[in-house]
Amino acid sequence: MHHKIIFPLIITIILCAGCSGNIASENAATATPDFFTATLPPMPSPQAGQTSTPPVPVPSTTEESNISLVEGMTTTQVNVRVGPSTASESLGMIGPFVKVQVIGRDASGGWYQIIYAESGRGKGWLRTEYVQVNATAEISLIESTSGSGSAVSGLAIQKINVRNGPGTEYELLGVLNSKDVVFITGKDASGKWIQIEFASAPDGKGWVTAEFLQMGNIEAVPLIGDSIDETATPTGVTSTPNAIAASAMLDGDSMQAPLAIVSFSPTGSRALQLNGDVSASNGDTEDWIQFTTNGGVVSIQATCSSNTLRMELWKDGKPVDGLLLSCGDKSFVTVTSNSIYFLRLSAVSANEPGYVSYILNVEGIR
Repeated sequence: MHHKIIFPLIITIILCAGCSGNIASENAATATPDFFTATLPPMPSPQAGQTSTPPVPVPSTTEESNISLVEGMTTTQVNVRVGPSTASESLGMIGPFVKVQVIGRDASGGWYQIIYAESGRGKGWLRTEYVQVNATAEISLIESTSGSGSAVSGLAIQKINVRNGPGTEYELLGVLNSKDVVFITGKDASGKWIQIEFASAPDGKGWVTAEFLQMGNIEAVPLIGDSIDETATPTGVTSTPNAIAASAMLDGDSMQAPLAIVSFSPTGSRALQLNGDVSASNGDTEDWIQFTTNGGVVSIQATCSSNTLRMELWKDGKPVDGLLLSCGDKSFVTVTSNSIYFLRLSAVSANEPGYVSYILNVEGIR
């Protein structure tokens, strides 16, 4: 009797337990949670040798990030220099009517610093008279520095000779032009001759007379001269001999390697403006300019510092008969289309001392 009661009771308990389990499962499946937890994708683990720090932006190649660039255009073929001086090393040349980006100017106002990709530092210097700009007032002042770390600089106030020793009897190395900035490395015992950095000299140094330099803090310049022969020291240097005896710096040009080459055409260059100088009986005695044109006429005019400039038109290796051009006059010359011509500029007499600077304008006429 008891077995009959217990057995059905056990069955009932099992069935009830199964029902409650199903109900719990159904409730769990249909229940709505109060909130959701978002699961983000796993972050990649840094590999060996790497960090999770974001990359640093690469700085601009222009160091002066706060300096505004000013667009300019060259008016003639011009040398790009390492520093604001014709005594400084040439980095290359830029042709006429080429756009340049001006970074700044030197304290004298005679030089612009430009962006120049061919330079190792990406910069170079041009004479201001050969560059046209639209916003001169916006050009920042840039302090130039010496390659040797000299703290003293000077400014040439006129065209002067550079020699390889402190005296007029020393070899002529070249010239400084007005507004050239030079870096001073020493002075002689008299204080009348100043040693400067001069790139074209064999040892990178040259000497100029102090009276033609505008200088500051000359007391800080070291004395150089203990090893110089006393007989070589000038006893009375005057401005006249050194100023008049200026000679043109050697530029190495020839008919085979002209100073400038230009081809005139409606779609290319239409004019050439070139500043140069020649001298006799030392220095650079002649300049050569090569040109061609697709027209039949060119105009040629030179503005000269004196009437001692000789201009000749050459073709096929010889002067064109009966054609000798004069300074100041604008000449219209008939030429053969697409033929190669040369202008040879030289001192009138190669046997007598003389110096002449010029501005040459050549234009192709349709």
